Amino acid sequence: MSGAKNQVHNGTLLQSQLQTMNEAGHESIGKGADTLASLWQPYQCPVPFLPWLAWSQGVNQWDEAWPEQVKRDVIAQSFEQHKHLGTRYAIINSVKPFGYKTELKEWFEMQPPAQAGTFSVDVGVTNKGIDFDVIEQIYTAISNSKRKSVQFDLSVSLLSESELQLAAATTTGVTTTVYPYFASEITSQSSLDIAIANQSINQIKIYPRSSYVTATILDHADPSGAR
Repeated sequence: MSGAKNQVHNGTLLQSQLQTMNEAGHESIGKGADTLASLWQPYQCPVPFLPWLAWSQGVNQWDEAWPEQVKRDVIAQSFEQHKHLGTRYAIINSVKPFGYKTELKEWFEMQPPAQAGTFSVDVGVTNKGIDFDVIEQIYTAISNSKRKSVQFDLSVSLLSESELQLAAATTTGVTTTVYPYFASEITSQSSLDIAIANQSINQIKIYPRSSYVTATILDHADPSGAR
């Protein structure tokens, strides 16, 4: 009796099987939901569904011969392209997924200025050669991105790129040798001061002049003044 109660409490075998089936079904539905979400992700969508994803995102240019990475890049930037259609940014960005180097000049940037309302595009191809398919691919991408009212000149050329690496190193050093102090000779210095004084006296006697005394008398005159 107790066993029957336990069986009723735990559910019948059919109920257990139904529960297992429901869990498996829920797991499959969960995986399906995750797969469905990935279908809208350009870098997670399975390759066979990429054309449909491109169509849903408004991609105007598509080629099944493109590499897988190019396809995903074109889809990923489609929304941004539609936001800026007709601008310089959109034109340059249109050939970016293909790995080309693009330089655009509008008519007023040229020397001498070109016809008003026109522009020129120089495209450098680096990862492969140039053929008609490449030129048509570039021309179509630019035509889908520019304003319909403007004309442009297209120049396509091969571009070779290389990396130049330079390295330089310098080392400097100073060697200083310190020797102990050694006095090889002792020098004594002194000063000698010499002072010399010289004094000389000259005695001069001055007599009054007498015009009436002859020179002979003056020569024999008494110097003491006696008569």
